Amino acid sequence: MGTHIRLVLALALVLSSALFLAACGGSGDSGGTTATTTQQPQAPQQPAQAAPATAPDAPTRPTTLAPLVAPTAAAPTGNVSMAPPGAAPVERLVMSMTAPTDETNSALNVGGTSGWQLGPMYEWAASVDPETGAYVPMLAEDWSIAEQSIKYTFREGVQFHNGWGELSAHDFEDSIRDAMHEDNPGSAQYRANIDNVEILNDREAVVNLKRINVTLFRNISQFVGGFELMSSANFDELGRYPSLDEPPLAGTGPYQYVERSEGSYIRFKRVPYQHWRVTPDFEELELRFISEESTRLAALLTDEVHISPLATDLHETAFSKGMASVKGTIPAKRIVLSFLCCYLEDRTMPELGYVYPDVPMMDIRIRQALSKAIDRDVLNRGLFNGGADNMIVMGYNPRSDGWNPEWPALYDRNFAYDPAGATALLAEAGYGPDNPYEMSVILLSAYRGLPEGQDVVLASVDMLQDIGVKVNIESMDSATQGARARNLEFDNHLNLRQTSSDLFTNVFIYGSQWGRTPGVFIIPRLNELHLAARATMDQAQHTRIFREVGDIMVAQNQNIPLLWIPTVVLYNPDVVGEWVFPGSMIALYSHFDNVKAAS
Repeated sequence: MGTHIRLVLALALVLSSALFLAACGGSGDSGGTTATTTQQPQAPQQPAQAAPATAPDAPTRPTTLAPLVAPTAAAPTGNVSMAPPGAAPVERLVMSMTAPTDETNSALNVGGTSGWQLGPMYEWAASVDPETGAYVPMLAEDWSIAEQSIKYTFREGVQFHNGWGELSAHDFEDSIRDAMHEDNPGSAQYRANIDNVEILNDREAVVNLKRINVTLFRNISQFVGGFELMSSANFDELGRYPSLDEPPLAGTGPYQYVERSEGSYIRFKRVPYQHWRVTPDFEELELRFISEESTRLAALLTDEVHISPLATDLHETAFSKGMASVKGTIPAKRIVLSFLCCYLEDRTMPELGYVYPDVPMMDIRIRQALSKAIDRDVLNRGLFNGGADNMIVMGYNPRSDGWNPEWPALYDRNFAYDPAGATALLAEAGYGPDNPYEMSVILLSAYRGLPEGQDVVLASVDMLQDIGVKVNIESMDSATQGARARNLEFDNHLNLRQTSSDLFTNVFIYGSQWGRTPGVFIIPRLNELHLAARATMDQAQHTRIFREVGDIMVAQNQNIPLLWIPTVVLYNPDVVGEWVFPGSMIALYSHFDNVKAAS
């Protein structure tokens, strides 16, 4: 009963949020505040470009690795169009979101979850199709992948902003240099894997690797960020990386940089020539930084902003005032309850057994019972407005490489909500009212990127208690949890994880003990499969490996898969017609030039 009471109260909060609407009346100027524009260094005027041919249909199924050869030799990604001046309802499209962790105009700090702040002005060697999630050509019109090298062929005639010349393979070489710079977070992995960049000519470059690296192509593409192609000539003229008070190095995107007001916004303007790939519908784009959920809602309802992500419990308020929502097209963020209990004494010698060999979670009946206690539909309706999807296997969806069509039926048997079945399994394992199974659940002080995280945990605790489990809640911050996990201190615990990754990373983090912080029920065969996946670039081998990984996860109830959580934004339909974006990027928000004006 506690579960349903808690979620009913959560839904009641949605209605109560309408009380502040009186403070949101009237209309505002969407232009916002002003700031002094910093001028770019002068460079020769850039020529207009002919529009390229329209891209063919994208593949219907994304691949885990990039295709060894680019899907099309010269197909751009995006819709090539020239919007007539004044066609959009507003000149400046304003999107609001939480400020990036680190504001920067320097290539040394652009990447990961903060990369979106300069995303509109840059492009990458390859992009991600917003409809399918497949890799598609962008600045590189062709590529080929070998065991220890990636060769790129770059387009001719692509211009940098503000007259900084034509893109060449040398600019790509410098983007690799920037990503490998020791001041860049995460650069150590690139230095460990990349040997050098070999320039064949102005259009062709080869990235030579020190060893096989399955995910490097993904990292160089738009999927991750941090490898944006910038003008080397601009850098050479400046002589260093720009400060926050200076314009970023010139990019090639359909929007170019205008100005930044630190802590407030960053603005871009449509390039004044025919872009090689796409012409955005809006003349200007502003990314406005608003951390407070209620303030973002108020700004959306008063026309100060036109697109904004909002916590789920505020959606109904926005809908009642005529706003609409759109979600990313590719399943990305997911939530899972992981078993923290069962680690091998030595990951290379499974015959030595487990650190905690006698914990109840070693019994598959316990793992199945805990999964069957969780009502995903209640979580979905109560906390995500029904917008999430059930996750059948951790990290997999029907379009995933290695997907087994038999998994949904096995999910119904091994995982799906069945409190009576859960109670029976506990009884078989020797637990009941007079001898309840006792365990612990970790409750973090915050779940980054998942404001509903604590509610998911507390609702799950209620559901576990409903089947007779005695649950101890251990509250802590993420730093404490990480340190204790690395020390293998958790022996009978559940932990909520929220993540987005490709399948290789999924196998690495959620299927093996090779990650920095062991956070799953460890099965020796999954360790072996992780190493096998890491040792080959062959797509057929990966398909086979990922199928076996999923089969084991299902057969052994290796974790408790919960939901795919969509990346959702709210928008004003009087200004915005649609926005097709994948929502699966590391930074979640991308493809800003895909925003279409309301007709």
